[in-house]
Amino acid sequence: MKSPGEWTNAANERTGSLARVPRARHDGAMKYLVADDDPLVCEQVESFLSRFPDTDYCLKTGDGLAALSLLSAGDLDAAFLDLQMPGLDGVSLLRALPRGLPVVIVSASADFGAQSYEFDIADYLLKPLDFPRFAQALEKIRARLARREPARESGAREIFVKDGTKLVRLALDELIYLKAEANYVEFVGENGAVLSLMSMKRLEELLPAEFIRVHRSYIVNRRHITRVEGAEVVLGKHRVPISDSYRDELIRKLPTIQ
Repeated sequence: MKSPGEWTNAANERTGSLARVPRARHDGAMKYLVADDDPLVCEQVESFLSRFPDTDYCLKTGDGLAALSLLSAGDLDAAFLDLQMPGLDGVSLLRALPRGLPVVIVSASADFGAQSYEFDIADYLLKPLDFPRFAQALEKIRARLARREPARESGAREIFVKDGTKLVRLALDELIYLKAEANYVEFVGENGAVLSLMSMKRLEELLPAEFIRVHRSYIVNRRHITRVEGAEVVLGKHRVPISDSYRDELIRKLPTIQ
């Protein structure tokens, strides 16, 4: 995670409108983004979020492209988005967002209300904002995150991922490896591959312990590893590169007899 100064400096290079508001870290801490070209709205959302003890931090930006960059990194739990922003408007941003990220629209107009649910948003808030209604929206975010219980905690041996307009069931035991392709992830299994829009970082957090990151672009299923050979992991007929930064961690997670 970047330091507050790094967030601010990176934003100043793009828009001059991004700020990180750090809070004490604790288990279950929530990380938010508010994207609105009205700085007063950003300040108000930040103020409302600060009333909840599980808020870790809130990033603020008034630029749509900066918002997309931050959200695509996969470090955030939820977002509050305006529909009218420079760089990239809210509708285009919704189309490009990682799947499964809870989003609350914050708008001065109700015109987009019906259409917004095509994007499976968590809630729709009209300006001016008031705290009781904001708290309701936050509860909807929490409910969505609770339903999306991590496989590592629930003991589930299957996941469902979006492939275009389809929802595809993937058995975890049959998954061989995952490969990052820009903003997409390719799930390679015994019965073929599925491509879905999401972040590797988020998957690394959600998948059970037998899924090991071996490269910036690859996560492998330990149960399918045949051998480690030089700078590659061999998984049956598949070969996946190992980067130096992940090699020691991979070896530690393999049940090796000395």
